[in-house]
Amino acid sequence: MFERNPRALARAASALENHTQDAAQLLDAIAVTPGTGIIVGITGPPGAGKSTLVDALALEIRKRGKTVGIIAVDPTSRVTGGAILGDRIRMQRHHADTGIFIRSMATRGSVGGIARTTENLAKLLRAAGFDFVIIETVGVGQDEIAVAGLADVTVVVLVPGMGDDVQAIKAGVMEIADIFVINKADRPGAEQTEREIQSMLSLGHSPRATPAIVRTTALEGLGVAELLVAIQERKPVMRQTRAAFEIDHLGIAVRSLDEALRFYRDRLGMTVALIEIVESENVRVAMLPAGGSRIELLEPLHPDTVIAKFLDKHGPGMHHVAIRVSSLTDAVERLRAGGARLLNEPRRGAGGHLYVFVHPASTGGVLLELIQS
Repeated sequence: MFERNPRALARAASALENHTQDAAQLLDAIAVTPGTGIIVGITGPPGAGKSTLVDALALEIRKRGKTVGIIAVDPTSRVTGGAILGDRIRMQRHHADTGIFIRSMATRGSVGGIARTTENLAKLLRAAGFDFVIIETVGVGQDEIAVAGLADVTVVVLVPGMGDDVQAIKAGVMEIADIFVINKADRPGAEQTEREIQSMLSLGHSPRATPAIVRTTALEGLGVAELLVAIQERKPVMRQTRAAFEIDHLGIAVRSLDEALRFYRDRLGMTVALIEIVESENVRVAMLPAGGSRIELLEPLHPDTVIAKFLDKHGPGMHHVAIRVSSLTDAVERLRAGGARLLNEPRRGAGGHLYVFVHPASTGGVLLELIQS
């Protein structure tokens, strides 16, 4: 169904971003033919040279005969609501290359460095057969960690001379790296920056396997080939460790999101990746990453909602546990065959994910949400 036709891909991307009637059909088709390309997240503080690095990395990928789709997440224009920096002014030397597709997305108010529909667009490009899909985040500092949940490989870009800034952001983007890139490595201080990264890693701040450290001078293409090798070496390891069942999130019902965040964010020190309103459920949600899963704080916006009724009956506390499954269809069939009580037919929720709820009577007392991985 999917082809690497720029016009067709642009129309499909617009449908996903704008949640048109065609979006659900597109997502269903993507689920059937998901593709096998590597999704690479490029993140880091402003001024690190992420766009230049992505441009150079795309050129290196094309030299090897591979294709690449690029998603550039940009700030939102207050006038048009679109991306301030468009793909027409990015990476202009690639405009005639049919093996490269570039799409700019506006954050549209989302925090965490990406847009709400970035994941669906990345899946679209992978389903279209691109060998690599690169997500370049907007560059907002330590909160820019949501990309780690979407990417197979996360690259954090730093530059020499950051000094104490490396320590200041370690609670955010420094913890999600599969690969650290020290860009502009021809500048003084590259060795010191690498020592600071290694020092941080020795203290156990990264929950992942020990990240690689690569020096680049993207403007001249230096070190980019080594970065591509590191990305390709990292991907097989991650595929082998991917489980059929993974904790996606823990849903906690709260009366006040702001009050709850004073504990989780301000006192405990967790990072808030995203705050959004899910209109279909009439709730305000805050997502706080915790390793490979997250905590979701749920505040009702109307007294006649599921969360509001839960709070009236039980008070604040654990509302549900969500598990990602490799095949929601197979899981639902097994549950029905075993007589489990399902609360809904599989349907799409926030972000376009298919999900189903299982009644606590069937799970030993906990409301269980199953999500298509």
